[in-house]
Amino acid sequence: MNTRRTLRIEDLGIRPVPGMTLPTQAAFSPSGALLYYLAPGPDQRLALFVFDLKRETERLIVAAPAVDDDGPETLEEELRKQRLRQTLGGIGSFRILDEASAIVNIGGALRLVDLSDGSEQGGYDLSGLVQVQGYSGDRLIATTGRAIVLAYRDGHRETLVAVAGEGMSIGVAEYVAQEELGRMTGLWLDPSGRYLAYTEIDESRITPHRIVRTDVHPNVVEEYRYPFAGAANAHVALCLVELESRARTVIEHVDDQGYLANVVWLDSDQLTFSTLNRAQSRLNRSIYRVSDQSRLVLGIEQGNPWVNLPEREFAFEGDLLTTSEARGDCRLVRLRADGTQLEVGDMVLRRLLGVEGTTALVVATGETPVQEWLYRVDLTTGGYERLAGEYGVAFGVLAPSGDSVLVEASSRDLSPVALVHTNKSITVLRSTHAPFDLCTPEFFEIEASTGETLYGALYLPAEDTAKGAPLIISVYGGPRAQLVTDSYGLTLDLQAQYLASRGAVVLKLDNRGSYGRGRAFEAYLHGGFGAVELADQLEAVAYCQHHYGTDPERVGIYGWSYGGYLTLIAMTRAPEVFKVGVAGAPCVDFRWYDTAYTERYLGNPAENPEAYDATSVLGSLGGLRGRLLVIHGLMDENVHFGHTASLLARAHELGRELELVVLPGSRHAPVDTASLTRLARSRSKFLLEHLGLSTEETS
Repeated sequence: MNTRRTLRIEDLGIRPVPGMTLPTQAAFSPSGALLYYLAPGPDQRLALFVFDLKRETERLIVAAPAVDDDGPETLEEELRKQRLRQTLGGIGSFRILDEASAIVNIGGALRLVDLSDGSEQGGYDLSGLVQVQGYSGDRLIATTGRAIVLAYRDGHRETLVAVAGEGMSIGVAEYVAQEELGRMTGLWLDPSGRYLAYTEIDESRITPHRIVRTDVHPNVVEEYRYPFAGAANAHVALCLVELESRARTVIEHVDDQGYLANVVWLDSDQLTFSTLNRAQSRLNRSIYRVSDQSRLVLGIEQGNPWVNLPEREFAFEGDLLTTSEARGDCRLVRLRADGTQLEVGDMVLRRLLGVEGTTALVVATGETPVQEWLYRVDLTTGGYERLAGEYGVAFGVLAPSGDSVLVEASSRDLSPVALVHTNKSITVLRSTHAPFDLCTPEFFEIEASTGETLYGALYLPAEDTAKGAPLIISVYGGPRAQLVTDSYGLTLDLQAQYLASRGAVVLKLDNRGSYGRGRAFEAYLHGGFGAVELADQLEAVAYCQHHYGTDPERVGIYGWSYGGYLTLIAMTRAPEVFKVGVAGAPCVDFRWYDTAYTERYLGNPAENPEAYDATSVLGSLGGLRGRLLVIHGLMDENVHFGHTASLLARAHELGRELELVVLPGSRHAPVDTASLTRLARSRSKFLLEHLGLSTEETS
């Protein structure tokens, strides 16, 4: 019996997305016998579950309190989730302390819970803590953002070290480290629990950027130390404190011409850290020895035109296990203290996920760039084993022993599944299915003008109706993102599916500059945005018109963030092709975006103003001829609403018409049902109406 139903516009605002509810933030217990994770609970908000590997049973441990009892989410937690693009309510994160207890984060309030029954444990004073790093004896090591504290089971707390003054913080990651460098913490406890490495951050040189929250009364003014391109960055000191003596040492000071990247304890005496120059063309790795306070150069990696930072690094037998693009492709490498480097295996990696014992877990490119395959690697031999071989993409988490792996996998036509791999068996933990009638996207390939193969996907309307149908481009197009993958996430793009169900052909293309093809492919965006991406998207439009007979007079485009920017570029620089567009949260001038992202590609605006002028949408807005809708969250702390305000002002000067939808309480990633539904309804109605398709839904 077919229980699937027709997709409706209201479905596009549902979170979690039906069919994409696998476990997240999974972590094994120290013994490896239990697996903990967050997943939607009975109220569809995230709750803490446990899976017993031996008994093969799942149990709910902690459910988030009812919304009315939960209290407002703290601003720090709201912003942390924005950096991680977390859109679900309930439990925001958790940290396993030992076999019996964990710290659970609900709305920014930390709670110590008993893992046997989920009950809240008393004793510790966790008020005001934003992150707990570790557990040593009867005390927790944590930060409030202004002080690093030791919290004891009897309820008292000691301040280990603190900062004072405006723009100062401690034990956390500054904005660009979180948003652009992938570093979410500023605390690192050594394996013995004796020493703590931490950050001291000075953002006082960064001019505060203010956002007025007008959807509440009285109005609230939020203040951010947002480092605009070409302006001051944070100064970050990497420090060390001995927990018993309180002795403090400054290991490294990184001024605003560089960034602190990764920090890893190799053992209880050796700490490795890496710094990136502001141009991001050189990565310096060093080792600090606590016993004699000496420093060694672990290695220098030069990047042309930039260095792609490893997402994660791990200690392995006193060495650093990391990834490197020194030879071009991304490889798994072992860096020794004497500076020698050993390449492990021969795979082209996407990311290093984990290391336990002599086993590493990695994601590598499959037969084509649309595939991401999961491997377990033997670090002693370099041999590897593929897990979830029947799926197009996979991700995993290693147990402490390395012999058990949580695997999450899917394909375009295989719905997501979570599996527990052990040496003896494979157990299905969870599987999900979308309740809608959906088409399976078709892959296609075209050739760029420079010879590279570009990969795309098509969502086709009902059979034999593509000819003469309007074409809609769903675009991102910027760096560090890949839209076209052999994953169920591609199939479960409900916005694309809805537009296709209404009679449009919907197209996605990963143009030159996008993720998953190596640094040389990404480097097409070095020195400028907009031109290469638009050229490739136009090739995709021509492909559809030639092979599917889509209507050349009815071409639309939509995207969010960088995709919103490219939508504006398409509408203003190729108005003869694109007749309707919906730009979401667009960056209109990259002088107003952050340092670490923008300068990586365009350089410093004072030194390379021509690149910024050529990239800006404001200079090409006079070319707008078609129908344009802009949607933006008024509280966007990433791409500020000022971008859209400047676009409106410029359009007024030029006499160009555009429409605007404001999401009053939304930040860069809308999370509430009302905003998500309004976004989907406004975007869909605008595209369908102006491309000549019906907006009426049948029961």
